[in-house]
Amino acid sequence: MQVQPAVLQQQVTVVGDTHGQFHDLCRLFELFGHPSTDKVYIFNGDYVDRGAWGVETLLLLLAWKWALPHNVFLLRGNHETNTITRIYGFYAELKAKYGAASKALFTFIRRLFAHLPLAALVQSSTLILHGGLFRAPLKKGKGSKRRRASGVQALTLGSLADLRQASKGGQDPDSERSSKNFIASDVMWSDPVNAPGLRPNEARGCGTVYGPDVTQSFLADNGVRLIIRSHEGPDARDKRQEGDRMPSVDSGFAVDHDTPSGKLVTLFSAPDYPQFMADGEERYRNRAAVLHLSAPDYATPAVHSFEAVLPRPQADSFYALPSWTDDEDELAEQRPAGSTDGSVAAEADDAEAPDGCTVDSNAAAVAAAGNGSLLQMSSETANAAMHARITDV
Repeated sequence: MQVQPAVLQQQVTVVGDTHGQFHDLCRLFELFGHPSTDKVYIFNGDYVDRGAWGVETLLLLLAWKWALPHNVFLLRGNHETNTITRIYGFYAELKAKYGAASKALFTFIRRLFAHLPLAALVQSSTLILHGGLFRAPLKKGKGSKRRRASGVQALTLGSLADLRQASKGGQDPDSERSSKNFIASDVMWSDPVNAPGLRPNEARGCGTVYGPDVTQSFLADNGVRLIIRSHEGPDARDKRQEGDRMPSVDSGFAVDHDTPSGKLVTLFSAPDYPQFMADGEERYRNRAAVLHLSAPDYATPAVHSFEAVLPRPQADSFYALPSWTDDEDELAEQRPAGSTDGSVAAEADDAEAPDGCTVDSNAAAVAAAGNGSLLQMSSETANAAMHARITDV
């Protein structure tokens, strides 16, 4: 898919997690401008859950995607999955707001989430993805099943070529159930660390953790200068174990890895997050941020922070606050009965949904600019004008 607006230069604005904080999303647009023919927005996942207005947040973004399909791009985060939305409030929000119609609506939305691309590549120099770097797919051959079980070869660093060929992971990307989902799961769940190497993400129970040496290798091997990831708010950074501490994202932005070949940064766009906190917990009162990328290289981000819209309208949490966790053992205890990843419950919902609850071309078009895992944006000069070009590869 190509975009060639009649302007000399096009700005790309990248937005991190918004987590159902609808009023803050509206403030973001007021401050930095709405999507338009000369302004591209890329949203880096986690639109729902934890905040009280996930429905409104998602629908506003989908409306903009529908209005400007070549200038608004929605990537997939770990909360755009069946199991996580059942745990952290979005499914309960749908039931509270739509009643009996919520089951069919949830079916549509789960399928829409499964169409979202995993990453975007801007001007061949900036890679945007929710969690971060990923392992290469397992090589087929003698002993592959044994290697998969033992984890041998599973933590070889992947490439842009691997990402282009990757499955989007379905409604619940689970690398334990299928080796085809390694990349999707890693992209959505992985985290940077200061220690060198690429290894399993034991804190989350899925994805990887990767050090600055891994970031350097990926940048150098793939010709990328900047990696923008999201996935961690101030609470996640605060709760890291002492040996895995990373820079604060209280401003909405942090440089995690600064290497000879470029940088890896974290972008978080939900201010005063999380909206709901258990009694006695001290609020983080964090600012949020967006990044502006501009020609000619689109790899030198301008950081703009903003405050939350306060006071917020009165609202109740749609999930039990004590259940806040990204720990895999605790998540397993909360998954629907009879399922390790929510797939059994998802199939049951599909069976009970009214006729016509199948993904159609409109839902697929709204979700992404096509079916590829990687959106690629490049620019080319023609007649002394800078034209932005977006292709879904």
